Amino acid sequence: MRLRTTLLTAAATLAIAPAAHAYEGLYGAIGAGLSYFGYENDVSNDHQGGSGPITFDSDSDYDNGIGIYAALGLAHGNGIRTELEYSYRSADIDQIDPKAGFAGIPAGSIAGDTKIHALMVNGLYDFDGMADKGITPYVGAGIGIGRVNHRISGTNGPLSIAYGDFDYNFAYQGIAGVAVGLAEGLALDLSYRYFNMIGNSYEGALINGLPSVVKANAGSHNFFAGLRWNFGDSTPPVQYKDCWDGSSVPITAECPPQIIEEQAASLDPIEFTVYFDYDKSNLTPQASTLIQEAASRALQNDIETVVVAGNTDTSGSSAYNQALSERRARVVREALVANGVPADRIRTEAYGESNLAKPTADGVREPLNRRSEVVISFQ
Repeated sequence: MRLRTTLLTAAATLAIAPAAHAYEGLYGAIGAGLSYFGYENDVSNDHQGGSGPITFDSDSDYDNGIGIYAALGLAHGNGIRTELEYSYRSADIDQIDPKAGFAGIPAGSIAGDTKIHALMVNGLYDFDGMADKGITPYVGAGIGIGRVNHRISGTNGPLSIAYGDFDYNFAYQGIAGVAVGLAEGLALDLSYRYFNMIGNSYEGALINGLPSVVKANAGSHNFFAGLRWNFGDSTPPVQYKDCWDGSSVPITAECPPQIIEEQAASLDPIEFTVYFDYDKSNLTPQASTLIQEAASRALQNDIETVVVAGNTDTSGSSAYNQALSERRARVVREALVANGVPADRIRTEAYGESNLAKPTADGVREPLNRRSEVVISFQ
C-alpha cells in the first residue's frame, strides 16, 4: 500500500520542466510480462451487514499471472506524454485464506481465475537527465474503466464458495519505468505498474449453495517489458537563415563573407562551409545551390587546388563518425565535379569528430559540427 501511494503521489505532484530536444509527435507501444495479484486482494461478504448463510472477510491468493498492454500516445516535446492504453491481465486463484471464524478454501480445493480488460488514459513525464546516454526514466499515472471477470469456485468440508460474472468499474494505476534507446526513434520500455479497480461486487454468488453477495478486489503488481517507437523523426530540424549569396546556413552560423570584385581580382581563396542534417551525408537544396555558385565563381579563374574536409559532431562512435565524415567530404567533391571543377584538382580530407567548430562533450548533437569545409585556391 505504501509503494502504491508513493507512486501516485509522485505522479500527481510532479514539477514540470521542459526537456531539451525531446521528441514531439505520435508514438506506439506494446509490452507483456508478469502480473502478480499476490496476497492482498480482499474477498468478503461482510459489507452492508453481511449477506448469505455466513459472513467473512478474507484475502484471495493467486498464482503468478500474465499481462499485456498496447498504447497509442502523443509526446508534447517538453517531457510530457499522454496516451490511450489497452491492457489485459489474467491469473489463476491459489486459495482463500482462513481467518478467525472462517475456514477458508485451501490450495487444491479451489479453482478458477480472474481476467481483467482495461482502457486507460495515462499521463507520463520523462526525465531527460540521462538522455545523452540513451536512458530516460519516467513516472506517470492513469485512470479509466476496467472489466473484471472472476470465475471462482471451491469447497472445504461443508464450506463452499462460488462467485463469477463480470463487472465494469473505475480503474486507476501508478507507473514508473525507464526507456532504453535501441535505435533512432525506437526504445526498450521497462515498467512497473500498480493497477486496481474500485467496488467489484457479485450478487449472483453462492455460499454453501445459498445466494449471497461477494465483494472481490482485483489489485495487481505488474512488471512489463516492451517496445516504444516514434511515428515521426526524433531529430529536431535544423533551423536555417538566408545569406546574401542566396545560400542558407544554420541560424547559429555566420554567413559566407561577401566576395566583391576587388577580392576576386586579388585571387584570394574562396572558402565556404556545407552543413548537413543529423546523421546524413546527402546535400540539402541550399547546400547544392551554395556549391553551384562557388564553382561558378571559381571557374572564372585558374584553379590550383580544392580541399574538401569532412567533419561530424560527437554523437555516435568515433569509427562511425570517421566514415560519416568521409562520405560528407566525398559528396561535396562529387557536387563540385558535377559543376565543372576539375576532379584532379580536388583533395578530400576526413576528420570525423576530431575537428569541432563548436567544442562539445561526447555524444552531443551540434549542427555547427556537421559540415564539410571547402577551400578553393587559385594560381
